Amino acid sequence: MEIYQNIITVFTTNLVRYFIIAGVPFLIFYQLYPTFFSKNKIQTRLAKNMDFTREIIHSIKTSTIIAAFTLFLMYSPVHTYTRIYEDLYTYPMWWFFLSILLALMVQDSYFYWTHRAMHHPKVFKWVHLLHHRSVNPSPLASQSFHVFEAVLELLIAPIIIIIIPLHPYAILAFITTSFVFNAYGHLGYEIAPRWFRRSILFEVLSTSVYHNLHHKKFKGNYGLYFRFWDRVMKTESPDYVVEYDAIQERRFGKMKTSSSMPLKQAGIFIFFLIGLGCMVAFGQHSIEGIWKDNKEGGLVKITERDGKYYGQLIGAEDPKEDEEIRNGDDIWVIIGFVKKDDKIFCCGNLYHPKFRLTTNGKLEMIDPQSLKVYGWYGFIRSTRVWKRV
Repeated sequence: MEIYQNIITVFTTNLVRYFIIAGVPFLIFYQLYPTFFSKNKIQTRLAKNMDFTREIIHSIKTSTIIAAFTLFLMYSPVHTYTRIYEDLYTYPMWWFFLSILLALMVQDSYFYWTHRAMHHPKVFKWVHLLHHRSVNPSPLASQSFHVFEAVLELLIAPIIIIIIPLHPYAILAFITTSFVFNAYGHLGYEIAPRWFRRSILFEVLSTSVYHNLHHKKFKGNYGLYFRFWDRVMKTESPDYVVEYDAIQERRFGKMKTSSSMPLKQAGIFIFFLIGLGCMVAFGQHSIEGIWKDNKEGGLVKITERDGKYYGQLIGAEDPKEDEEIRNGDDIWVIIGFVKKDDKIFCCGNLYHPKFRLTTNGKLEMIDPQSLKVYGWYGFIRSTRVWKRV
């Protein structure tokens, strides 16, 4: 019964998200206040109702594919290889925000190259042309894809959650940012504030004008969030800055603009963030979180208290044993360990509830997802490897 409830929830959530993130801007800019925002309009020509209907139909199809793909990741063996962590303090809080940015960078790189590939003449008419039927796109077109394109773009999801440690809230923020930015890119109106043009963000981020030019000319500006790859590969439209400035001048009057940041500086800035993220992703060790003892089938939640680490047994694979654990007294199987360095935790005790035996122990972080547990009682020594859940 639970799985059916999850299926309904996932499918409903994806449809509701599309109609809120894409539908609300469409309602505001295209139905309620088109005259008020007329100066923001990028292309003067108007799309037809049949275009909007087509965009909705194909976006609903894509939302369905996204939901199915989400359920696949939830219930297939793929989820056992992910680096999703439940305890918010497994990594420093600044990593929470950096992990979102790093995920966006990885997705942007993947999108740029797959997007360019779909513009190959032998592929374009069979796959990507459907999306480009929206020559003057609206936010309703943000998910209007061919089935193959939708699946291809979704393949980045397992890649990201396998290589980047992400908290569920970070995943939610990443997904929301992706959908909102995609709707903005297809908005058909430029809403960036006046100050944006003179900031470093203009040199790094794409805009609604940026992606609209791609739909208008069918080439160039292949990036999703960032201008980086287009500038490196010289695929950025030469008309972009001129078009952007013309629309902003129409909105705000004559504007004082700054010269573009050198490509080398923009590249250094982006790769610095990527490098910093990789250092955290593969170098940070934290013992806090939920771990699984694969041999015993137990789940242990490790927390820090007054500089010492304790692990509480919170579940088991055996239903009867699991019920006893959840309904019985607290069972602490890791007691009073102290952090010696980034990997070693020592000077504590291990308690084995089945044999009611307390031993000396040591914990060693092999990597952020693996914890080696050493226990010895006299001359008898045992070793286990726990995996982060």
